[in-house]
Amino acid sequence: MNNSKTLMIAGLMALFSASAMAAPIPGEIFKPRGAEVIKADRQGDGEFEAEFRLRGRNTSVERLAGQVRAHAQRHGFKVVESEIKRDDADLKLKRRDQELDVSIERKDHGIIEYKADLDSNR
Repeated sequence: MNNSKTLMIAGLMALFSASAMAAPIPGEIFKPRGAEVIKADRQGDGEFEAEFRLRGRNTSVERLAGQVRAHAQRHGFKVVESEIKRDDADLKLKRRDQELDVSIERKDHGIIEYKADLDSNR
């Protein structure tokens, strides 16, 4: 019993330390409700990379792309390129010297991967 408590505490500590190491996601990047954050990484050269995984039964690629576009536009970005299909979408948005590149792809088992790269040195 003591051993299982120790393992549980160690597991919780690992979970919290892993999430504490992830960088806070900038407000310009849309964070879908219920999405699992796979990557949140600030680069030293003004770039930020984020990757999310969602269950496809709660949304579609087209709907998520629309939410991402609307969120970015509320933050002053303008759409430069947009290609949205049933199973994947690619968006490129710009705001002054910033560029936001978004890729959304439906994977196996109804999983949707959503990647966003924010570059502030353009």
